[in-house]
Amino acid sequence: MKEKQRVDLISGLLLTFIAIVVLILPSFNIVETKNIYILIFSLYTLINLIRFFVLRKTKDFEGLYYAFASAVCIVELFVIKNIYSKELALILFTWIALISLAKLKKADYYSDRKDRMYKFGILDLVLFLLAGIIACINLAYPGDVQILVVGFFFLVNGILEIFDPIVKSLIAHS
Repeated sequence: MKEKQRVDLISGLLLTFIAIVVLILPSFNIVETKNIYILIFSLYTLINLIRFFVLRKTKDFEGLYYAFASAVCIVELFVIKNIYSKELALILFTWIALISLAKLKKADYYSDRKDRMYKFGILDLVLFLLAGIIACINLAYPGDVQILVVGFFFLVNGILEIFDPIVKSLIAHS
């Protein structure tokens, strides 16, 4: 496995771990959605900025795009005073839209290079959008259910981020 794939795998594992922690939070009666959103997006920003700086020689800007999308959502959370389910869904949808653009750019990069990974990139994008839309629709429930919905969405996102370097490594060895 190349260095880029190892870094992507480690960041995907960290993102999955964050999602698992978020899924556990309602068990401890921690259901302050705004603070949890800020924590999630802050950790996503930090992990992806580190990922970008570690991989800057490979000219891979995906981590920077993800960090930017997460930072935009953090700003939205601080600007909006009262956070209700509609605002949470809008913030999550903004993040999904920005991340989808980055995933589409990555799939286009693979397609331009005649790399077979573009098929996986399109599948990754479709699964990500599907999970995101389902999560946004289900944010109309009370706080603890909102946390679980967001936790499951970020778990799906983390698993998709883990599959990318694994599939890339398997394709390279075939």
